[in-house]
Amino acid sequence: MLDAPLLLPPLLAALLLVVSGIAKVRHPEETRSAFGELQVPRALTDSPAPALLPWAEIVLAVAIIVTPPPFALVVAVLALVLFAVYLAVVVRALGFDFPVTCSCFGRLGLGEVTRRTALRNVLLVVVAALGVWSATADASVAARLLEASAQTWVWLGLVVLTVAVVVVTFGGTKGVTSSGVIGTGEVAGAQDDEDADYARQPIPFATLVEESGHETTMHELTAGGAVLLLFVSPTCGSCRPVIDQVEVWDEGLGPVRVRAVVYTALEDVVAAEPTLAGRVLQDPSAITSRIFRVGTPGAVLLGADGMLAGGPVEGTAAVQEFYDDVRAELVEAGVVAAPEDVTDEAEVGVTDGR
Repeated sequence: MLDAPLLLPPLLAALLLVVSGIAKVRHPEETRSAFGELQVPRALTDSPAPALLPWAEIVLAVAIIVTPPPFALVVAVLALVLFAVYLAVVVRALGFDFPVTCSCFGRLGLGEVTRRTALRNVLLVVVAALGVWSATADASVAARLLEASAQTWVWLGLVVLTVAVVVVTFGGTKGVTSSGVIGTGEVAGAQDDEDADYARQPIPFATLVEESGHETTMHELTAGGAVLLLFVSPTCGSCRPVIDQVEVWDEGLGPVRVRAVVYTALEDVVAAEPTLAGRVLQDPSAITSRIFRVGTPGAVLLGADGMLAGGPVEGTAAVQEFYDDVRAELVEAGVVAAPEDVTDEAEVGVTDGR
C-alpha cells in the first residue's frame, strides 16, 4: 500500500472536520441559520441537530485518526456519507431561485453557495473516498504516523507547506466591506473630494418590486431622497438583529429612508414580519444583491444624486457600524437630532450576537 500518500486523505478529512466543528461551536447561530437557508426539513432545523452537528464533526475527526481496524473502515464510510450529504444539500441549493448563504465551516465559510462551493464539496467527497481506501490498512492512522519514517514526515510536511502557500496566495477574503460613507447626496450635502476616501460610483440600473407589485428602479427609488438598503433573509439567523431594527432605523435616519430587501415573496415576508410592512422590497432572482456582490445581512447607501453614497458592507457587525456611521454624519450635518436629544432612543443599534 502507498503508506505515505494514503495518510493524507484521512488527515485532511479530520482537519477539515475539526476546523468546521470548532467554527460552528463558536457561532452556533450560524449553523441553525444555514439549516434554514438550505431549506433542511423543518423537523431537523427545529431539533437539536444544529447544536449537535459541530460536536459530531469533532468526534468523527478524532475517530478517523485513532480508530483501529476493522472499525476504522466503518468510521471512514460514515465520513464519506457525511460529505456526500453535504454535497447533495449544496447541489440542491443551487437550484433555488434566490442566493443562499451557507455557513458550511461556521463563520469561516460564510458565503453564497455557488458552483465553486459544489466543486469544493465534490473534492471533499473524493478525499473521503480515498479515506475509505486508507482505512483498509492494518493499523490506525495514529499508529501509522507513529511508525512513519523520517522521509514520510518530510513528505507530509512539504505537502502541508504547499497547501498553505496556495491557500494564502489564492484564498482571498470574503465579502465586500467598503464601509466608507460620504454624505447622502442632497440630504447631507457633498463633501470635499480631499476629505472623501470612498470612490463614488453611479447607482446601477436594477429593479426592485414594491409591495404593490410595482417594479421600481433604484434611480426612481431615490427620487425622493437617499435610501439605505438592507439585504436580509427571514431564514438567516445573522439577519435577525437587523430585521428587528428596520423600523427603528427608518425612524432614526430622518430623511434617509431605510428599506429591507428580500428575495422571497413579499406577502409571506410581511405576514411573518409585520414591522416590515411599507419598508420592504423584493429583489427578484437576487439580481441587485449580485450586482453589489453582497450577501445577507448586507447594506448599501443610495445617494439622492444618483450615486452610491456608501457600502456595500456585509455581516451583522458591519451593517450595525454602517448604520452608526450614516447616522453620525446626519447628526453632524444637523439633519437629525443627536442621540441625547431624542427621547426613548437609548437603544437604536443591533447586537452582533457573536
